[in-house]
Amino acid sequence: MNDSDLLLKPVTELSELISARQLSPVELAEATLKRIEETQPTLNAYLDVFAEDLTDAAKTAEVEIAAGKIRGPLHGIPVGLKDLIDVKERVTTAGSAATDPTKAVSDATVTSRLKSAGALITGKLNLVEFAFGFSSVNPHTGDVHNPWNLDRVAAGSSSGSAAAVAAGAAAMALGTDTGGSVRMPAAACGITGLKPTYGLVSRHGVMDLSWSSDHVGPMCRTAADCALVMNALAGHDELDPASAMRPDTDYAAELGRLLRDVRVGVPDDYFFDDVDPEIESAVRAAIDLLRSEGASVTQVSMPWVEIGRSVNVAVLMPEAAAVHRDRLSERADMYSPAVLHRLKSGLEVLAVDYIHAQRARAKFGHMMAAAMQEIDVLITPTVPIQTPTIAETTPPPGAAYANAGGEFPNFTGVFNATGQPSLSLNCGFTSDSMPIGMMISGKSFDDALVLGVGDAFQRVTDFHSRAPSGIS
Repeated sequence: MNDSDLLLKPVTELSELISARQLSPVELAEATLKRIEETQPTLNAYLDVFAEDLTDAAKTAEVEIAAGKIRGPLHGIPVGLKDLIDVKERVTTAGSAATDPTKAVSDATVTSRLKSAGALITGKLNLVEFAFGFSSVNPHTGDVHNPWNLDRVAAGSSSGSAAAVAAGAAAMALGTDTGGSVRMPAAACGITGLKPTYGLVSRHGVMDLSWSSDHVGPMCRTAADCALVMNALAGHDELDPASAMRPDTDYAAELGRLLRDVRVGVPDDYFFDDVDPEIESAVRAAIDLLRSEGASVTQVSMPWVEIGRSVNVAVLMPEAAAVHRDRLSERADMYSPAVLHRLKSGLEVLAVDYIHAQRARAKFGHMMAAAMQEIDVLITPTVPIQTPTIAETTPPPGAAYANAGGEFPNFTGVFNATGQPSLSLNCGFTSDSMPIGMMISGKSFDDALVLGVGDAFQRVTDFHSRAPSGIS
């Protein structure tokens, strides 16, 4: 098996090969480092590569596995971390020149849980500055390029995470999602990304953007891979005040399920009102496929859902400004003009307006829960437009906004307002061979079911197994 074939295998298959002693963690780590070296000049997915630590951890994993001490399905699997996530003795830059260059004194909870599961940390992945943007443009660290078309954005803000997984430069990655920053890049790069239910995955040791909307989630090749990562990550953490107290859950429990008892809802408002025709066609074809596999499909009327993204933004902006207030007073000149403008706009939001936004958010969540009483999941496009180019989404010098792409978060932000689980996966390709994302969103804490529906779709399609070519 050549390295290219190996590195494009899902975690589930890599794990089986390692357990059967047909693949060495050292071989996998070496192949991953080689792939990073090949793709970094064109993709710019990484900000820091932990080559020595990765090699040492792979050797330790190999010894443990040989002795029969297998920690689980992630043992020996390389994982990249978005550079908002602390790794002990490493700097967390958040993709900005304005951050403190002090090394982290401890691992983030998600980092320590991945290490405990035997995963091998490849390094820190590039992102939009402070995770505050939808594209993959970053004037400080350089833009992340989409592996399917180097002229196009990898989307954001978890741009490096998506590009690395799509290109085989990490078997899996973690991203963060405040308005769609796991799901938008997953859609643009043709991979699978989960925004878990709010509170399921600890954010301790992860730099805030908007504390009441931030989620940490897995970005992988398949829904089954995401389930394995969730089993390692999820669980109460007393260090995160927003961490949910929930019974232990096996997020892989719904994998392999049939769809005959799954009730799928398709909104007849907003999500299909103003969407690119090729995207709509692919998503509706995917819905038809789910129906043919036994799912019941119902149209759902939700004319109020269009306010979801505006509610998301109304909460996000002042919370982000609060996070950055002290840093802004000292280092405002070190921010990019676009991010500086957004943060200053957040500072101008009145307290009464923030309270009104939170009240609107609570009402919106109740309306969503009521609309989903008779269904299990909603199926929608992930984004409404085709993936724009880097040139189109780069603000002119000194400007706060670009000329294109602002609609990208319109659909994803709805489910940050509610905090419910939302999965993006590849459901087809445009006429110019760019991936199309479909979003599967479920009721709060029904993450396993959402992953099960995604897995059912991927068992009867091959979109997730296709890979970009000619990157190196």
